[in-house]
Amino acid sequence: MKLSNLSLSVKMLIGVFLGVFTALFLGDRVSWLSVVGDIFIGLLQMTVLPYIMFSLIVNIGRLNLETGRKLVRYGGVFLLMLLGLGLVGLLVLPLAFPTWDSGNFYSSDFIAPKVQLDFVSLYVPANLFESLTGNVVPAVVLFSIFLGLGVLAIKEREVLLKPLDVLTKALNQVNKMVVKFTPYGVFAIAAGVVLELSFDDLARLQGYLLIYLIAVLLYTFVILPFVINIFTPFSSRKVLKSLQSTLLTIFATGKIIVVFPQLINDIKEILSSNFDDTDKAEQEVELIMPLAYPFPNLGTFLIFIFVPFAAWFSGASLSLDQQPLFLSSTLLNSFVAPITGLPFSLDVMSVPQDTFQLFVVSNVLTDRIRVVLGAFHLVTLTLLTVSALQGWLKFRSVALTKALIVTLILGAGSVIGTRMLLKESLKNIPSNAEVFNQFELINEEQPFDVVRNPGANANLTRDESILSRIKRTRTLRVGFYRESMPFAFVNNQDKFVGYGVDLAHKLAADLQVKILFVPIANKPLEDLFENDVIDIVMSDIFLSNVYAQTLTLSDPYLDVSLALLVKNNFNGLDSFEQALALDSFNVAYFKVTEIAEEFLNNFSNARKTEIFSYDEYFDSLFVAENQIDAFMTSAERASDLTILHPDYKVVNPLPYRMFNALVFPVANDVTWQNFVNRWIDLRSQDGTFDRVYKQWILGIEDREEERSWSILDDMILMSDN
Repeated sequence: MKLSNLSLSVKMLIGVFLGVFTALFLGDRVSWLSVVGDIFIGLLQMTVLPYIMFSLIVNIGRLNLETGRKLVRYGGVFLLMLLGLGLVGLLVLPLAFPTWDSGNFYSSDFIAPKVQLDFVSLYVPANLFESLTGNVVPAVVLFSIFLGLGVLAIKEREVLLKPLDVLTKALNQVNKMVVKFTPYGVFAIAAGVVLELSFDDLARLQGYLLIYLIAVLLYTFVILPFVINIFTPFSSRKVLKSLQSTLLTIFATGKIIVVFPQLINDIKEILSSNFDDTDKAEQEVELIMPLAYPFPNLGTFLIFIFVPFAAWFSGASLSLDQQPLFLSSTLLNSFVAPITGLPFSLDVMSVPQDTFQLFVVSNVLTDRIRVVLGAFHLVTLTLLTVSALQGWLKFRSVALTKALIVTLILGAGSVIGTRMLLKESLKNIPSNAEVFNQFELINEEQPFDVVRNPGANANLTRDESILSRIKRTRTLRVGFYRESMPFAFVNNQDKFVGYGVDLAHKLAADLQVKILFVPIANKPLEDLFENDVIDIVMSDIFLSNVYAQTLTLSDPYLDVSLALLVKNNFNGLDSFEQALALDSFNVAYFKVTEIAEEFLNNFSNARKTEIFSYDEYFDSLFVAENQIDAFMTSAERASDLTILHPDYKVVNPLPYRMFNALVFPVANDVTWQNFVNRWIDLRSQDGTFDRVYKQWILGIEDREEERSWSILDDMILMSDN
């Protein structure tokens, strides 16, 4: 068979497979193909907004009042019906997530301002050209509606509408010209997508990706086709066949809007294949599709299944009484792009914001299947509305019965099967705790010992500084708090690691000395320095007035945000209002009395209890006896503690963010203090502090960026060597 005789959809499939193979075979050598893919998407997109705008103006301008009322009434009813089907999916599909205990690394989202959805700029075209430039479709649609209504009141409206009608057809022709290059465009796009994918990310996201894929398949190929069969005269099989090449283009590009004219043409062909005179119905299609586009579609609606996934991934789940809030917030947020609406939903449901990074990673895949369901939603809504307007609407009870049986069987089988599959596959995926315990020191390890009671340092000779003595004895004494994760702790491989430990090795390497680590335990820091036991403390020491008066401190090296660590099932401290509503609550703290008092001064019903080791807060008997509700520490430390204790979460009940700085207490010697300050400045400038922070606080392992795997490099050339 000649290539020219193949259908467009077959050519596109060939392009996709060739793109995937090319990326797998050549790897990073073809990374430039992603640019070609972007150019193709841009060419598809360039005519779309003008097409929508002019098409709406023309069709509304020729509309009569009665048809307009029916269109709004029928369209609204069918939209609510389809979204109602989506609500059922959001309630049922999360049941596929098995039990999963996890915690989360710290994310800067904890201190980021809450997302504010600007519905005014989204829907009100105060500046049409700005809306067109920013691709703000709802605002452009609203402008077109008003202009169309304005034209409707003018007797000589055809003077304007005829040229606009010609222009609309010209834009459609341009789109058809670009569509001819689709097989080449999807080839480039497929290659670029494969190079972006990470198998580690896919492994951790498999629960969400799998359940969302199932949702898209069920709604696109089962539920919505049944809706078409139940209520319209059209065969869902013929509808899918007519749309196959367009849906493939949408999947490849990840955008509905770029093939909007093509979708409208497909629906017109479906109408003409069933009825002879479809001119009026085709005009209604050109009106309904652009009007329906800004409203929520099932593809975007069901993407919010990420919220229960994120809650599950964080070791929690949405309770039954949270479902009304979740569903209502989803309905609101589905009016905007998921990248904007999801952070708001996560915040509303008190799900850790750092899980949003997983969603960003997943966009490479989900965006492409989301728009396929979104496009079929638009087609279904249009066919239902046109059928109602034209009097073609029917109800087939037999088809409804069949739909209920098939959907129940497939839905239940999908949920149960996915749950079993995920339960088994999760056994092979390292938890955050396992990932954290596998981290190695970033800086080269220096010779070191850990000594509980080392005694005093060597005596200083005449006019000798602390820095000179460290170089003379070739030993740096570093104080630390035991098991103060993530700053200093022994991992499950019996290695002494952490943020402070890593920096200590770098400092020792710069001084060319060995390290003597000294556990501080409950000893006052002032005594350790006064007795000349240690040279520096490299744990997370908060800057405070008390320490500033009693100790010699370095310059701050890290700003942290204060937070509370509480049980997952305790929601009394999730917000300022909830905290004030409690009769009383008791907060534990370690060492930092002054900071704890400042934090709790915001609450007249708060009490505080000092603890003398971090482990005391996780001693259930001790906590029960002292009636402790929360532990105050930095959000950075608290987040990492949730990894070891996934039944805990990080909250901030204050109406604002309270920050503090971490410092290194040092021996009372100006030369030594100045050296440490200069060292902090130097190693901050060269990225050392940033690298250590990313690994031990954010959980991003420090390693060289790996090139993409390829058959040529990793199988053929490697075998030759």
